[in-house]
Parts: sequence; structure tokens; C-alpha cells
Amino acid sequence: MMNAANLISGDALKAAALQYTDEMRAKIAQEQNGLHSIFDSWFTRVLTRLIGFDPTRSWEDSVRDNALRSPEQDQSLPWDLQRLRLFLDRWQQGRFVDYARRERSGAHYHPRFGTEFGIDVLLTCQGAPSLMRWRGTPLMKNVFDFAMYPALIAELRPRTVFEVGSGLGASALWFADNLAFCGVESRVHSVDLVKAALQHPAVTFHEGDCTDPQQLFDPDLLRSEPHPWLVVEDAHHNVAAVLERFHPSLLPGDYLVVEDSDVKRQAIREFVGGHPGDYLVDTRFTDFFGRNATCAADSIFVRTKNDTGE
Repeated sequence: MMNAANLISGDALKAAALQYTDEMRAKIAQEQNGLHSIFDSWFTRVLTRLIGFDPTRSWEDSVRDNALRSPEQDQSLPWDLQRLRLFLDRWQQGRFVDYARRERSGAHYHPRFGTEFGIDVLLTCQGAPSLMRWRGTPLMKNVFDFAMYPALIAELRPRTVFEVGSGLGASALWFADNLAFCGVESRVHSVDLVKAALQHPAVTFHEGDCTDPQQLFDPDLLRSEPHPWLVVEDAHHNVAAVLERFHPSLLPGDYLVVEDSDVKRQAIREFVGGHPGDYLVDTRFTDFFGRNATCAADSIFVRTKNDTGE
């Protein structure tokens, strides 16, 4: 990995905190009818404490010295400050972020998953010991993605979903049902080595092998299906080549999601590196519940331009 980006600090931290406060207040007034979320209340409480320190010093120095003077008190404040720095560092980068920059900033988080959650959460978020189910069939999604994907679908309103890796087929049905909930007339195409046996009026299951990505879906299908698209790679095999299969067909505004990306980072680097500027990480969805609270860590991409640079 490239050298880590420095975490926001000093005057930049203070400026970002005040800027975000204005945005938060507007959100509370306009979208939440004056009600504070848990995060809003926490942010307000921590910022009030920090503003009370000597304004000529950095918050980092003030909090450190305060903890040294009163080791039995305010031991939560260093933790609060670190969480604040991590959040504001992400926020000030903006919603759409270059993949390489995301990787650099990941040095401040879990070394494998790039998230602020512990391995205990990641181990159990699909359900333990049983999996979540959809229409009675085990659904191989974690609880964060169970909430994130419907938000993505509601905003994108994809006319077509391509899923590579059907498994038992529950996720394809889940995508189709969420699209129907949003009133979107759409089609889901899902492929795997063994064609899934489930049935749904808006889902077509296909048989295909990732070792030969050109045969995953019929070329006429890729030419004819309406955009915007949501493409989900969840097959874990020949990943870079599979992504390349879709690249010529993706248009600006389409989304490409690579699930279980912690074990696919080299393939993602290869793919994104081969198409500089064509894909950006949409942090609205990767970080909806905290940084990379998703199995698609750093890998919910929006196609930003086509091959002509438009």
C-alpha cells in the first residue's frame, strides 16, 4: 500500500468541525424536523467540550494534557476526539473519492477490512449461527448491506441489475423485490456455475463460468438492457477479468459493486488502475454506518465517464 494520508488535525480539524456543524444543523432542521439522531447528539456534545478548551491550542494537545492531569476523569474524551477526527477526515474528502486515496486513508483503520468495526462484528453480521433469509432462502448478505442496498437502489433506481454469483438465488430475488418496492420496472440477471432453481417474474437466472467472462452473459443482452445498471460481483473468481467484461457496457452513472473486497484488493487495483478516472468510490454507501460498514469495503463504485472521457 502507498504511504498513508495524514489524519486531519490542528486548525484543519477545527475548521472542518465548524463547517460540518453548519451542515448538520441544516439537516436537522430541514430533513429531521428538528430531531437529533444519536450521532447528531454525540457530535454536539463532543464539540461543546472541545470548544471549551484554550482556543490557541490544538484539540489534540488539550485533550492529551487534560487526560494526564485528571487520569480518573474524562477518559472517554480521547476516544471521542479520535472518532471525531476519523469522521471529519472522511467527510472533508467529499462523497466521491478516488480508490487509491481510500486505500491510503485505510491505514487509520482495521488493517484488513479498513473499517472502524472490530472483527467480532464482522464475524456475526450475516447472522450467527443462522443466516438471514429472504422468501425462506438463506441470504448471504450482512446486516449493514441489508440496509445499504435498498438505500442505493432507491437513489439509483436501476433499470437492470447484473449479479455475478447467484448462490442459492435469494439475493437476486431480494434485489427484484426491493426494486418493486421502489416502483422501478427493472430486470435482474444473475449468473453462476449452476443455474439457481428459484423463480421470480423479474429475475432471470443464467449459467456461466467466470473462467470465461466473455460467456457470462449474451452480448446482445449487454447491448439491449436499459440503464442505469447496478452490477454486483460476488463470485470470487477471476475478478479483474469479470470486471473488464462489464466495463465497455457501463455508462456514466452506473454502479459497480465488488463484494467481499478485502480478499480482492489486488484485482480491484488492477481494474481501477487500468481505467484511471473512470470509477470513484461512493462513500455515501460504503460509510453509511461508519467507514466500510459493508462487505464491499472501498468498492461501491460509480462510473464517472465513458471511454471517450465524457
